[in-house]
Amino acid sequence: GIGEGCVRRFAEKGHYVVAIGRNKDKLRELSEQLGDKLIPVEYDLIDLSNIDNIYNICRQQAVRFDGMVYSAGMDNMSPVKVNSIQKMRTTMDVNCFAFAEMGRLFYSKRYSNNGASIVAVSSMASLVNDIGMMAYSASKAALNSVVKTMAKEFVGREIRVNAILPGGVDTPMAREKNRVLMKSDEQIEKGQPLGLIHVEHIVDEIEYLLSPKAHFMTGELITISGGMRY
Repeated sequence: GIGEGCVRRFAEKGHYVVAIGRNKDKLRELSEQLGDKLIPVEYDLIDLSNIDNIYNICRQQAVRFDGMVYSAGMDNMSPVKVNSIQKMRTTMDVNCFAFAEMGRLFYSKRYSNNGASIVAVSSMASLVNDIGMMAYSASKAALNSVVKTMAKEFVGREIRVNAILPGGVDTPMAREKNRVLMKSDEQIEKGQPLGLIHVEHIVDEIEYLLSPKAHFMTGELITISGGMRY
């Protein structure tokens, strides 16, 4: 998905990248392909209580960051009538609260440089609601608010915080969601006339926001809608 696309793009351009993921095999595969430009860290962001361990590992390797991309996401789909509070809490933990904790730690001078940039991958679902998407939409709307608050609080160190709000992107999670919702290609194109967005186009926008070219942009929620009405 988008996370892997970012890892590959930045490592291939010569940057050192810390990749956080819960899939040990995928991390090993990326590490073998990208070599010493990649520092893999196996961690499931559903565990909010030990996120500081990620930064401790980085500190041990004398890593100080110029940027962070938060692309972890959970897509819990269920109609309101069968929704559970536990399912909503889990979705909120991964889609919003883990980002809040990652950002809080990132702000420390021990872990980041002045003028660094943070990009969160939110969703058009935070603006456009659909059947079965209550938990997901609510978590992404909360993420948007966290981004805008962080942007105001982090400006003292010139750390910029922005979010990308993609429409439908051609990722495994999106394909599974469309399968569950029984959405055909024709239905997707009707709602998003420009079609499913390719991962590399989202990575292009993330790369721009991390770069000095976006020096004066912070607190922005940037929609990449594919023509979706909202």
